[in-house]
Amino acid sequence: MYRDNSLMPNEAIRLLALGLLAERPRHYADLAGEVRHFTERMVGPSLDLLAQPLELLKLEGLAESVEGEGMNDNALLQLTDSGHEEMRKLLSANMRAQVNDLNKLIVAIKVRFLHLLPLEEQKSQLDLLIEIFDRESVRLNDLRSYQDAEASALSDWLDLEIAQSRSRLTWFEDMRERLESRSES
Repeated sequence: MYRDNSLMPNEAIRLLALGLLAERPRHYADLAGEVRHFTERMVGPSLDLLAQPLELLKLEGLAESVEGEGMNDNALLQLTDSGHEEMRKLLSANMRAQVNDLNKLIVAIKVRFLHLLPLEEQKSQLDLLIEIFDRESVRLNDLRSYQDAEASALSDWLDLEIAQSRSRLTWFEDMRERLESRSES
């Protein structure tokens, strides 16, 4: 992790693999395919996001073979108790304020596996996401306020970015309210 307790690209991929295994055991080839599919659809092909060999999950005791021995046998992998702990740690990690391709991937992974966290940790993660998109909206609005009318293309683009940021903020606030309502019932 970075010093601010946010995920590095390889940890985002690790979280994705662990989350998929937390949902159900998967064959090695299927797990690799799902990790590749998800990351490529979220951020496109990227050398920065090449997955560490999934075999490392086994070597580190985070996953174990239920049948088969590895990628050659297309082993059926399942998460270990240590794997569950590592997934929760990564899923609860901080996020960086700027919204970039890596953060979009991390947000998507967090949303995908949010249900695997206890309710209070889900709320904390939603609070973190709300804060990030609120700060992004403030930052973009500040930049927008310094644009003159003649810079209309940039102003228009900033308006689009601000609208998207506000939309995300509202979406996460609504999700947080639904979660709160569920916990009160």
